[in-house]
Amino acid sequence: MDWLESMHRIRALKLELARLDPRRGMPIAPPAGASESAIVAVERRLGMPLPPSYRELLSLHDGWPQLFAGASLLGVRALARGTFMDVGRMVLEHGEVEEAHGEGEGHAVEGSARGRAGERPRRTLVPFGIDPTAETVFAWDVDAVAEDGELAVILWTNDIGLRLSGFPELLEMVKDMLAAELEDRRRIAAAQLELSPRLRAVIAPRSRARAVAVPLTPAPRLAARSALTG
Repeated sequence: MDWLESMHRIRALKLELARLDPRRGMPIAPPAGASESAIVAVERRLGMPLPPSYRELLSLHDGWPQLFAGASLLGVRALARGTFMDVGRMVLEHGEVEEAHGEGEGHAVEGSARGRAGERPRRTLVPFGIDPTAETVFAWDVDAVAEDGELAVILWTNDIGLRLSGFPELLEMVKDMLAAELEDRRRIAAAQLELSPRLRAVIAPRSRARAVAVPLTPAPRLAARSALTG
């Protein structure tokens, strides 16, 4: 289960990013896994078998909070009820989703927030992840099934789409983006540490000047007192 290693790495990267920038908050621990009967009920509700990787994920963790760009992976209850799925499907259906054909890494999917007049809703996209504002959506393309049962994934965020080979590739992409962000933050932190000695070098002479000036102020009064007592 290479995808599981990716999940562990994603959580580790998020923890490290949270240590560097506490304002972003600590990552939320995923819940316990769902029962087999609940997973079967979801497949019955959707009318299709879940991709093997996502099925295994649900057996270990019933969804995953804030995986990418605030979007969470849906658990069995959300998948079965279809509430979030309907919202996600609306976002996708109202975009002009024209998939780019090709092989290899993720391919761009052109689109906009406005739908084309007279276009029939596309029902082959099944959302499985969404953020609270519905700006980022993950969806399976039911028409694109691989030999191993994995479904192609459409990542839709900020009116820009990306086609991926499946859920494992989505996790790889998230892992790579988090690793790049961590590297950037470490580079910034290192640059700030390099700047600190320079700042101290500029501030130090001013501090010494103030230190010399302070003892000179009471000197006349000390001299006056010695004259009166002398």
